[in-house]
Amino acid sequence: MKKIVTVALSLLLLCSAVACSNKTNTDTNNETKDEVADKTYLNTYTGLYDKNLESLSDYNMYTDVNTVTNTYKEKEYPGNEKYLNDVKAAYKDSKEKIQTFVDGLKNDGKTEDAELKKMNESLIAEGEKSIKDIDAKIAKLDKISKDDYNKTQDEFIKLVDDTVRAGENVTNNFVKMLKDMDTKLGITRKAK
Repeated sequence: MKKIVTVALSLLLLCSAVACSNKTNTDTNNETKDEVADKTYLNTYTGLYDKNLESLSDYNMYTDVNTVTNTYKEKEYPGNEKYLNDVKAAYKDSKEKIQTFVDGLKNDGKTEDAELKKMNESLIAEGEKSIKDIDAKIAKLDKISKDDYNKTQDEFIKLVDDTVRAGENVTNNFVKMLKDMDTKLGITRKAK
């Protein structure tokens, strides 16, 4: 009788050990899958960021008048019409890069992590808002008349700046969301 009880207890312990061992392996496999999914998202996000937004420097998604104006501190001012065209081109360049980034997140930014997924969706929405804001700025610049080209350099640069900023009450969290995503993913960007 003692032998039967001993064998029964041994079998029970063996079955318990196998069951616990299988559970641990399953949990490890699930963690590995989550890690891989997050690593895949991390690679997608950083690839899109580096390719499209890195050149916009320090999370500065809006190419503002100061960026173009600073260019002409070291070079000869090209005239008011060329200056305006350069400002518009800078905004269009920013818009294209943000659009490519947002489209990439929509198509390839997949993750099973609920928090990361929500952050991705919010980042896409705010990126689209940024694109609309840039379109509005370009539309304002298109309203500058040819008569305004006769203004002095300083007057014209101020006009362009005031035109872009007129009625500016759009709150845009795109830059903040990029910083938050970087924090979530453990990314540290060097300030330029």
